[in-house]
Amino acid sequence: MSTRTKRAGRASTKRHGPTTILVALSFAATTMAVMQTVVSPILPQLQNRLGVSSSAIAWVLTGNLLASAVATPLLGRLGDLRGRKRFLLYALAAVALGSILAACTTSYVMLIAGRVLQGMGGGVVPLALSVVRDEFPRERSAGSIATIGATISVGATFGSVSTGLIADRWDYHLLFWLSALVALLSMLMVWRVVPDTAERRQGHVDLIGALTLSGWLAALLAAVSTGGRSGWGDPLVVGGLALAVLLFAAWIGWALRHPEPLVDLRVMARRPVLLANLSGIFTGMAMYGSSLLFPPFIQAPSALGYGFGKSVLIAGLIMLPGTLGNLAAAPVAARMTNRHGPKPALVLGPVLSGTAFALLLPLHGHWWAFSMVGVLFGFGLGLAFSAMPALINDHVPADMTGVANGMNAVLRTVGGATGTAVLGAILSASPAGAAAARAAGVAHAPGLTGYLVCFGMLGVGCLLAAVLAWSIPGTRRSVRGAPTKAEPERVEAGR
Repeated sequence: MSTRTKRAGRASTKRHGPTTILVALSFAATTMAVMQTVVSPILPQLQNRLGVSSSAIAWVLTGNLLASAVATPLLGRLGDLRGRKRFLLYALAAVALGSILAACTTSYVMLIAGRVLQGMGGGVVPLALSVVRDEFPRERSAGSIATIGATISVGATFGSVSTGLIADRWDYHLLFWLSALVALLSMLMVWRVVPDTAERRQGHVDLIGALTLSGWLAALLAAVSTGGRSGWGDPLVVGGLALAVLLFAAWIGWALRHPEPLVDLRVMARRPVLLANLSGIFTGMAMYGSSLLFPPFIQAPSALGYGFGKSVLIAGLIMLPGTLGNLAAAPVAARMTNRHGPKPALVLGPVLSGTAFALLLPLHGHWWAFSMVGVLFGFGLGLAFSAMPALINDHVPADMTGVANGMNAVLRTVGGATGTAVLGAILSASPAGAAAARAAGVAHAPGLTGYLVCFGMLGVGCLLAAVLAWSIPGTRRSVRGAPTKAEPERVEAGR
């Protein structure tokens, strides 16, 4: 049976149109974004309630990050081979179970276990993007990918605001109960609305490739996260980095020899895909870096010489306009992609985000500047996140869509983790004066100089992302991007 006949057969059994499917997929992506950011503003509260050290409570974030990085490419590949809907449901089920576990416990160990389970849902976004490629007509594809990309930042901002609202009034366990409820609702929507995607493809999961990939990612992220707190000379950090290098080399060697590797490095090394992923690393630094810098800056007591002494809730509301920028970017990115391809949006987005960081250097003394800059930063981030999956889909085979977008998400996470570790080291090395700290009623706090250096570094990182995107060779968009590996003549043409 031909591919066209199979697609026609699937189309005849669909019960829902693209708009309804897009709503379900966007809600699932938003669920993941909310889950990933919901605990960041309440880490000090969690530390006090659980009676653990600062380095221990940081594993609430690190454990989730590690699980997401490991699960994302693996779930993407399994979805490519065995059906995207099935593994979307598995990923969302992990989020729901992890949320329930975290909501039912006051144990530090069980909280970490719950957060790790939540992180197993990291494959939701690449799987959702693969469904769009398989099921949507060309004229809806760019706009739908842009919408899903924008929901990532929208969900992150919503998570921060809702956390502030709940943390100011109720027990933190309510956050996890709400996360579980949202995940279960998302599962219901996916089950009822999303079609069982493309026919099962021949192939198997490369277990050794999955283990070596997971190993070097886990070692790298654990070492980077620990190094930012314990110092880069710590034996555990040095050992973790060395292990990451060894496992990375083993993964490369295995992937180049294996006939069906988990990640086809020859495809990932194509110039458009490689440059898009490198650009994504710096874009990830900007996204995670803004989450590290903006809330504590706004909440800092003004006696430190900066900050506005706002509560967690008010800080979230000040940053809320960034969501408007994200939402506005989705239709703009879709039109740009349909008319000119994804490259212009991928270049313009980081330029705008870098401009936002530059504006903060003279305007950091005004709280409204963070709202104004947030709109510009969010718009630029939305353009980049909307265009990146479209560009990758255009240059990888259809049976690699999930794992290719999964690797892009992982590299953004690696960039974000590395960037936040570097930014944290800069802030620690630039403390506020002892008199200012006493006046503010705190033992230790970063100084204004450290924050300004970090804003400048993130601005430079955004410009580097734009330069890398500019270097991507211009190509005309295809109807469905690169073909499957079963169509070698078209694959070769896309190299």
